[in-house]
Order: sequence, then C-alpha cells, then structure tokens
Amino acid sequence: MLRSKFRGTLLGAALGDAIGKCVEDITKEEVYDFYGSRVEGFVEPHPLSPSYGSHPEEISDETKITLILLESVVDKKAIDPQDFYKRLILWREDEKSHRYPDPALLTALDLLSSGISLEEAGFSSASVEGILRCIVVGLFHFYNPLLASEGARLVSIMTHRSPEVYDASAVLAVMISNLIRDAYHLDNLDERVKLLEELKLFVKHDRHKTYLDRVAELLQEGADLERAINTLGNSTYVFESLPLSLFIFLSNIDEPMKALWDAVNSYGDFGGDTDAIGYLVGAYLGAYLGQEIFPLDLVENLENSGYYISLADKLYHVVEEHIERRLQDAL
Repeated sequence: MLRSKFRGTLLGAALGDAIGKCVEDITKEEVYDFYGSRVEGFVEPHPLSPSYGSHPEEISDETKITLILLESVVDKKAIDPQDFYKRLILWREDEKSHRYPDPALLTALDLLSSGISLEEAGFSSASVEGILRCIVVGLFHFYNPLLASEGARLVSIMTHRSPEVYDASAVLAVMISNLIRDAYHLDNLDERVKLLEELKLFVKHDRHKTYLDRVAELLQEGADLERAINTLGNSTYVFESLPLSLFIFLSNIDEPMKALWDAVNSYGDFGGDTDAIGYLVGAYLGAYLGQEIFPLDLVENLENSGYYISLADKLYHVVEEHIERRLQDAL
C-alpha cells in the first residue's frame, strides 16, 4: 500500500494539473459555453486558457518542476538543494521545452544565475507554484513531519521567497506526510479538524493560521464548493489555492473522484488557478488512497504516466534505504 501511495501522489498531482490546465483562468460561464458542462476528464484546452495549443493529456511546467526535484532526490538519495538548482538552470535554458512556466520562477532563476541573491534584488513571490514541488519532500520524509516541513521550506524559498511560501510549503509537506501515514481517520469530521489543527503547528505567522481556521469552519457548516471559493478564494496566491484545495479534499472524503472534479472545476465566476488546485487535490487523494483510486483509463492516457510510476518506485526504494540507515544509526 505504501508503494501505491507514492505512485498515487505523483499520478494524482499530474492528473489534476493536466486536466485543470485546460480551464485555468476561465470563468464558469466560458467553461459551460465551450464544453457544455464542467470538465471531468481530458479535454482540449479552452482557447482563452494559458495552455491553449497543448494536448489534453499533457502536464504543465508545474508538474515538470516536481519531476526535476524528484529526479534529483532519486539520483542523490537525498534532498540536495544545489543539485536541484543546477537542474533548474538547465531546464531554464531549454526554452523549447517550457509550457507557460511560472514567471516568478523564471525571474528568480535569472537573478540567481546572474549572481544576484533574491534578498539583494528585493524579490518576493507568494505564488502557489512555489510550493507544489514539496509533495516530493512530504514523500521523502513521510515518517517525520518536522523533517518534511524543514525540507519543504528549503526547496521552496530558494526561488519563491516570502512569508507565505515559507509557511505554505511546510503545510503541504506535512499534509502529504500525514496522509501517507494514515495519521488521521478522515471519515470522521472531528479528525479532519484535528488534522487542520496540526497543520497550524507548522505555521509561523498567525495571519496564515486564520486561513486554516476558515477551512475548518467551512467543513463544520457543510459548505459547498461555491461558498468555499467565495470565502477562501481560488487565485494563484498560495493562501487562497492551498486552503481551497484542503477544503475540497476534506469535504469529499467519501467521494474521492468528486474531489478531483471539484478541484479542476474550481474556476468560479472569475476564473481561477485550476491546474494548481487540481494538482494539490490529486496529490492528496493519491497519498491517502493510493493509485488505485484513479480510473485506469485516466492513468494510461496521462502523458508519460509510466515514467511517473517508475520515478515513484525509485523514490520508494530510496526512502526504504534511508529509513533503514537511520534505524541502524540509532542502534
């Protein structure tokens, strides 16, 4: 089951990204006018979406950055920020492979490669794209939430430096850690609220804790998706898309695929960052329930799904070896 959860985390993230990208920044009215209903599977990207021209089953660069970190961890058998940075620079230089990448990431890499630190440049970004890679850290340190939180901050703030990313990266990695370990019985509402309370322990800034409190309040009142979007927001700002993803997942524990479809259709009346929200909810589902939760036809048709499974298996073995070494050192 643990191997299935490793696979499911990566596959779910990629599926949510690939499907959600097609309606990113598109309003509910535009989606229904073009598709006739909400999206529940691979579709051609909407002509007004940033991903227009890409194939339905293709991921965006949001998943690609995750793969770059994952490849680094598998090769180095550790979280090596310097190796990750070198790989990011190589990717930055290969512009033909880019798929509408995060402008903040490109700016950060250009500054760093020119010898200017992000502090010197006064560069700051609170974009959710800065934390998505942290699912890899949550997997690598699934057995220890504290290590997961510290590693997540390390790989995020190197390119997206802000108090928001500092806190949100830790929340995401700890969330994945808890789901992998089945730390909470999420079929129980009280357990869902307890999970949110634990996530707050890894948040430094009090104002960010209030976003998690709002998620708990919405769960307790049985709010629907529309109310959650209006309350929490759904933009690329990390403390809109991250809390909304937590709400969507935790409010659909009994209907996991509904959670994925709600996530990729979380555009509301003004559009939204549907690929990032889909990525996050897909990762939660895979981490909690394993790869089997996703329909086989979706997985088989996802771009390079076999490679994602192979990488997840390699990470699983790296983590097994890592835990075994730690146990031997402790003895």
